[in-house]
Amino acid sequence: MSQSESLTFYTYARVDEGRDDRWAYTGIPEIFFYDEDSAREALRELRGDVESDQDDEWPPMQLEKIETLPISKASILALLNEGVGAFVKSYEIIEIVD
Repeated sequence: MSQSESLTFYTYARVDEGRDDRWAYTGIPEIFFYDEDSAREALRELRGDVESDQDDEWPPMQLEKIETLPISKASILALLNEGVGAFVKSYEIIEIVD
């Protein structure tokens, strides 16, 4: 793998417009996927699980595409020492699932 290669992954998160730092640790681990279809399917399954319980309410969730920093010793160390946010170059919200 070239040291200058960035990677693209997909994830989802609860919509939280009041949150200043999207990548701040919340106690809930992030789950990442190789492609949009896998992330979308996991989100559908999660929604089905939540909606099957009458006591739970589905919160709006956002499907996201992220691009990492180029792979290097420095970027991997940032990931390990500072968390996912230090390794994310950019992200975009693909869809809001209400």
